Amino acid sequence: MKCFGKVLPWSFRSHVAVYLILVAIMSGLSAMVLGSLINRSAILTEMLQSEHEYAITLQQLDRDTELSTEEILVILERSNLETLFLKNGDPKAEALRNIIGDTGIATVGSFNGMPITCVVTASGIVYIQAAEQYSLYSSTLTRVMSVGVFFIAAFLLAALFGSKRISHPITELTDATRRISEGDFSVRVPEDDHGEVGELMHSFNHMTEALGRTSYVQKDFISSVSHEFKTPIASIKGYARLLSMSGLSEDERQEYIQMIASESDRLSRLSNTMLRLTALEQQGKSATEDNLRMDEQVRQVILRMQTLWQEKQILWDLDLQEVSIVSDGALLEQVWTNLIQNAIKFSGTGSTIHIKVWKENKRAFFEVRDHGIGIKEGDLQHIFDRFYQADSSRSSEGVGLGLSIVHRILDMLNGTIRVTSVLHEGSVFCVTIPVTPEGGK
Repeated sequence: MKCFGKVLPWSFRSHVAVYLILVAIMSGLSAMVLGSLINRSAILTEMLQSEHEYAITLQQLDRDTELSTEEILVILERSNLETLFLKNGDPKAEALRNIIGDTGIATVGSFNGMPITCVVTASGIVYIQAAEQYSLYSSTLTRVMSVGVFFIAAFLLAALFGSKRISHPITELTDATRRISEGDFSVRVPEDDHGEVGELMHSFNHMTEALGRTSYVQKDFISSVSHEFKTPIASIKGYARLLSMSGLSEDERQEYIQMIASESDRLSRLSNTMLRLTALEQQGKSATEDNLRMDEQVRQVILRMQTLWQEKQILWDLDLQEVSIVSDGALLEQVWTNLIQNAIKFSGTGSTIHIKVWKENKRAFFEVRDHGIGIKEGDLQHIFDRFYQADSSRSSEGVGLGLSIVHRILDMLNGTIRVTSVLHEGSVFCVTIPVTPEGGK
């Protein structure tokens, strides 16, 4: 197909329409051939029946009236029949009498493919045959053509409508694909169709949703990196310039080197934590189901942090009831680690941390309470946001992603987390998770 001298590819709808039109033409031709065979027999039967009815009527009038045969033929004249009268004494008439026999009516041959019927009257023999314009071929062709043309026309209309109906989902997919290529991942296609087309639409929407999530994570990751890396990079750059200055004492030089190392460590922690959170956000749900003792897992996390809490002389008040659950052990360990680590970090020297684990109504509960610096009421609604740090004075100790990771993990495990806090008095974090995964027994 050409448009302004340029060769354009045929659309899917054009291919479907051409295919259906070809099928319509082939079906119409096949129907015409089959119809001609059927109509040929029907036309012969109809003509023979018409000639016999004419012959019977002719005999009755010849027998019951005093009209001559010529007068009767004028009365019975029909447009589709022709007659020929052979009077008695004609050699052909005498020969036909012997062929016809006692019945007085007989089919003796054909003309233009149509039958010829002879009938005996008192004054001779009458030939009855189809009119010259009514040949078997023309009659059959007329019938077949009228039906065939109607059939093909109806099928062509159905083909055009069908091609539009069939190609409509493909057209929608094409348009949606173009919009996706332009960066619009909000596009969705209807899933009204059933069968393979419906599955294709559903798969396309699922793919678009996944692409949208991936695109969002990538953009958010880049935005977060550019924002959060700015401060430590600026610090490293500043301290590096200070190191290049002459006249620095050894203590100042070591201090600047230590600050550069500290900021580098912060960058490393920030990168690793962001990558971990990004991986969690791309993961739809946890695929791992472990049989574990939640109380033992919490106890092991506390033991692994012994060096941290011993430095601050932290005391523990533990109420760890025996709780068995089926969940993702590795992800839950990150939850306990982040929450307990925060409690240690923001607790004062010599303070007590209370941890309780229990089960109730097919739900497992974990609660950690500290007597640390607490959280301002205005900050509570933001503590699960990325990079949010309620205590800006301690920003060098973390990157503000720990609670974001906790919140995402609990979303994946169908769990929840609640927090209450009073400034300068402490905070309470309470985690709730199902004893068995959603849909489990």
